[in-house]
Amino acid sequence: MFRRWMLVVGLVFSGLVWAEDGAPAGPQVQYIYFEPAFVVNYGSTGRMKYLRTDVALKVSSVEAAEKVSYHKPYLRNNLVMLLSAQEPEIMNSSQGREELRGTALEEVKALMTELEGMPYIDDVYFNNFVVQN
Repeated sequence: MFRRWMLVVGLVFSGLVWAEDGAPAGPQVQYIYFEPAFVVNYGSTGRMKYLRTDVALKVSSVEAAEKVSYHKPYLRNNLVMLLSAQEPEIMNSSQGREELRGTALEEVKALMTELEGMPYIDDVYFNNFVVQN
């Protein structure tokens, strides 16, 4: 009995709670990483400008992770198009990058809704963001 109680306490403190049927219950947040990193040129005038960024998508369930992972090539393509369509004013300011993150989130949610009938994606994160002007 003591061992079982310690196991339950350990699971609760580790953030994992199991349902009676043995399946995980509670939050099941997962992050889906795009590999390799995005490397795109951007800007419509002047010298070539480059961006290198790692992108992660936050989802809240195993089902969402499976659906989003299945469509990663399509999502990646659309993110490449979005990133390469930006101007230096967006890429070089923290406010612009935050707006870009919001736009990217709207884009991937719309794509998943079109493909699967539900957005499935909770958030988009740029894990690093390096520009060369």
